[in-house]
Amino acid sequence: MAVVATLAAVALDAAAVALLGWVTWTAFRSRERPSAGPFTALAATLALWAAFSLVAELPVVPADSHVASLLQFGQIGCALFAPGLWTLYTLGYTGRGTGLTVWRVAMLAGIGLPVVLAGVVIALAPSQSAVEPAFASLVGTELLYLLAVWLYGTYLLVGLGRRHDRVSALQVAVLLLGVGAPYLLGSMGRPETAADGVTLGLLLAGGLLGVAVWRYPVLTGFPKADYVARSRVVEDLQEAVVVVDWENRIIDANATTARLFDRDPAALIGASIESVADGIAERDLSAGATGTVGLRTTRGRRQFRFSVSAVGSRNADEDRDSDPVARAVLFRDVTERRTREQRLTVLNRALRHNVRNELDIVLAHADRIDDPDTRNAIREGATDLVALSDRAREAEELMTASMASPERVDLAAVATTVAEQYRGGDHDGDISVDRPDELVLRSHRQVVQQVLSELVDNALTHADKPSPHVEVIVREGTEAAAELTVADDGPGIPERERRLLAAGDETPLEHGQGIGLWFVNWAVTQLGWELEFAENDPRGSRVTVRLYGTAVDP
Repeated sequence: MAVVATLAAVALDAAAVALLGWVTWTAFRSRERPSAGPFTALAATLALWAAFSLVAELPVVPADSHVASLLQFGQIGCALFAPGLWTLYTLGYTGRGTGLTVWRVAMLAGIGLPVVLAGVVIALAPSQSAVEPAFASLVGTELLYLLAVWLYGTYLLVGLGRRHDRVSALQVAVLLLGVGAPYLLGSMGRPETAADGVTLGLLLAGGLLGVAVWRYPVLTGFPKADYVARSRVVEDLQEAVVVVDWENRIIDANATTARLFDRDPAALIGASIESVADGIAERDLSAGATGTVGLRTTRGRRQFRFSVSAVGSRNADEDRDSDPVARAVLFRDVTERRTREQRLTVLNRALRHNVRNELDIVLAHADRIDDPDTRNAIREGATDLVALSDRAREAEELMTASMASPERVDLAAVATTVAEQYRGGDHDGDISVDRPDELVLRSHRQVVQQVLSELVDNALTHADKPSPHVEVIVREGTEAAAELTVADDGPGIPERERRLLAAGDETPLEHGQGIGLWFVNWAVTQLGWELEFAENDPRGSRVTVRLYGTAVDP
């Protein structure tokens, strides 16, 4: 009969170890989530407690042996520190931060302090009569302290459940009973069953915490983010702001969001963002992501520019290196701006087309004018306007190309192509290329080639020598991924042109001579590159474009 009881106790302990071990492993696998760390530590402590209990039940361990004493001491240690880990978990889960502050370290140290003091009293006490009262007093202090720590964590969790719709009362009950079961059943003593109350409590804890991990968001940053979200979301902001958890469920939203999607503010909480913002489902909502999306709103379907930001905890100094607890998605209505851009694009194309047609008529009639000077002036002016129209079309194509996905570009090959394009053309001059065998990065080939062509063309067009020299230099950058330099021996770029480019705008009273360098400046700005002007030695100019991109091995 005793053998059967022992085997039953071992089986129950083993089941508790298995359940709590699975809970620990499940939480550890989701360790990137804000609340997973403290929860994993708590589950691991309970699993270790069950493991000590299991080994102590084995027949090979005599009850009065030194090993049995060590196993008992291990169980006591786990029982002491579990309440502290429970409070650390609830602190992080309810938004007080997950870092180990001075106060939290002091709380954990306070758990072990009575044990240390008890050891000191036993070692120094002159008699047994002095030891027993002191030891009883320290044990009582320890129990009261553990109760206070556990009650504080419980208070935090219950308060969160009362004020938040997504933290149900059942979830709170499952967590509380799961953590408290070993203590509650253990305090009942050893019943007339195969296992004591602690074993049954640990088995119940494994089952309840397993349910909590499987059924409820106990590992996500949702409740913690909710605690700080109201301070991060400005209610009177004109843009819609939605705070989502790791499962893309809404945990907070401002009043603009409710009006925009015609939803009751309370109904937004807990709903998936995909169900509210129709059209966002296929978009990347990781921290730092941006994009444009069409959404159905109370004003019809509108175009929005969205951006996603990480939401940190209230105690930013404590959690400086921790993962974000949630994400805030800001929606800015850009319908009017996009419509205006489209309107300007259409007008640009229409005017350019009409101007081109009218100029063709002017050129056709210019040949009928008898005065050669007048005829030549009309032809030159009309030809220049046709060329300007072509350049405007090229600029539009360049801006479109810069919005495409980056591709593998060999800058050395592009430089050679541009140099060959201008050798033997309408411009007389010597064009040399200083380049490595290969320099590859992910960029936009059409944009790179057009920018380089514009710089070479500008150098040849404004040359003041019969046979100017232009050098194209390709090299790896020290800070940027690569650098493209066009150096010439001409008169240099006027300071006025440089000033206009630096200002980023033209006025009716002050404007550049053409769109060549503006063409380059637009492309550089669009792709996040840098443009630098310098004097060449002994004369001329050096224009350098620094390309920031991802270098690719040949």
